[in-house]
Amino acid sequence: MDYRVRISPRSRRVRLNLSARDGLTIVVPRGFDARRIPGIVETRKGWIEKHLRRFSEAARFTAGNPPDILPEQIDLPALGETWHIAYRSTGAQEVVEVKAVEPGELVVSGAVDDPAACRSVLKRWLRRRAAERLAPLLARLAEENGFRYDRVTIRSQKTRWGSCSARKTISLNCHLLFLPPDVVRYVLLHELCHTVFMNHSDKFWLLLDGFEPDGKAMRRRMRAGWKDLRAWL
Repeated sequence: MDYRVRISPRSRRVRLNLSARDGLTIVVPRGFDARRIPGIVETRKGWIEKHLRRFSEAARFTAGNPPDILPEQIDLPALGETWHIAYRSTGAQEVVEVKAVEPGELVVSGAVDDPAACRSVLKRWLRRRAAERLAPLLARLAEENGFRYDRVTIRSQKTRWGSCSARKTISLNCHLLFLPPDVVRYVLLHELCHTVFMNHSDKFWLLLDGFEPDGKAMRRRMRAGWKDLRAWL
């Protein structure tokens, strides 16, 4: 298995980093015995191969879905919404704006011949929509089930649907809007459970499975969720 090794003066332990662009990188502390690395890779071989297959599948999916093709419609299963998009050139050279003119109708105006600028404003709109709907849903689930968190942020992470910090700040991926409602609920409960257990211990899974008995099926659907994301994202 091909990999590269990077020495990190700040690292205190061995880390395995995987990315679609760079493949497998082994990050080791300064002074680490390099002879131990092949054994470490071998013990994680199944995990590594699984994620490399996912990167390969994602690349094939994206290859047939060019990012420069702007969407004419955005379906948000999490909210049961469909938004139709009209692009209107106003002669502006740089400014691109997006506005909801009525429910289910978006207008992107300005330099609409610039795909990158159009994608940028659509992504910002998506984050705003996620903040409007996901933040209240998280608050309701927390109140109903006795969880407490500090605050919530909406981001567009590339590898995570959500995260929870030691200070109980929950970050949610705006791309959650492209998943079914029950999967979104599961992801939010997953992060709320991290306010109690900051790990994936048996106690964590026992707590989470109390809210969703069919957790394994939910996790499979969650991991496959990237297939619902379009390349313009």
